[in-house]
Amino acid sequence: MQDTLAFAGYTFWASISMDFTDEHHHLDCPHCSTRLAIVIGDYGYYSAIRDHNDGDIHRVPLQPITPAELGGIRRWMHDTAAAGGETTLAGGLTYLFGRAGCGACGSTFDLADWFEAENSPTQPIDPIVPRTHRSS
Repeated sequence: MQDTLAFAGYTFWASISMDFTDEHHHLDCPHCSTRLAIVIGDYGYYSAIRDHNDGDIHRVPLQPITPAELGGIRRWMHDTAAAGGETTLAGGLTYLFGRAGCGACGSTFDLADWFEAENSPTQPIDPIVPRTHRSS
């Protein structure tokens, strides 16, 4: 699936780990900038503030999205995983594409949208490719 995503131009989704047996992602809350650990897998489905002494504190359960609510490439990813019998991947995607909460400020946000925005390049590759004049 990740090869297909890459060739289709979804390089962010092609590059992240989707081993939802023990997945941990890190991002900043879009509202208060608190660093959050996003856990999807055998340890649970939650966002938390990671404390070096106390572990994951201020846990907030992730809110999964239903497959019927998915659209576009997200629906394709889920349906492809489900059709291939990859139930752990299909289930993990419902949490990744759902909503997360911040234990510090109490806000909620679309997890995948914010995760992609925070980790994707802000510039397309095209501006660094030299232009050539082909009219002659």
